Amino acid sequence: MEKFYDDNGLKFKCTNCKACCTLDGGAVILSSSDLSQLAKYVDLTEEQFIKVYCRWLENSDGKQYLCLKDKNKSQCVFWDCEHGCQVYEGRPVQCRTYPFWTKILETRNSWEEEKSFCPGINCGETHSKSEIESELSKYEENKTKRIIRQPENYASLS
Repeated sequence: MEKFYDDNGLKFKCTNCKACCTLDGGAVILSSSDLSQLAKYVDLTEEQFIKVYCRWLENSDGKQYLCLKDKNKSQCVFWDCEHGCQVYEGRPVQCRTYPFWTKILETRNSWEEEKSFCPGINCGETHSKSEIESELSKYEENKTKRIIRQPENYASLS
């Protein structure tokens, strides 16, 4: 299937507007590698990291996924208004690969619709098809490694 960005790539440059870090109802769902990387970055064990920085989120598929806590139901737990992302170098794949996510890249229209949320879309440097596909591949692979709480463990890992 031909992608709408095949020939010319897509322009994107993060403007540090914080919209993706402070999205009302948004969630950063963690994979096992995200958890390991973040725990190491903040110098905690994975168990300590989960207790301090994580919560469980029931997704539309009925499963519970490990995700980062938020502040005021919108701000990522690691977002600081004065200094930005406090774990930028250790941030999760979901954050690293934005906006090159499956749903956003489905059609030219979905890409253009995301611009109403993200001012960096169609701005800055052009990302080639291979760069986009690489980021999309990382995003998709990471989704398969998300941490899902098994029903028998719902009472634990809170």
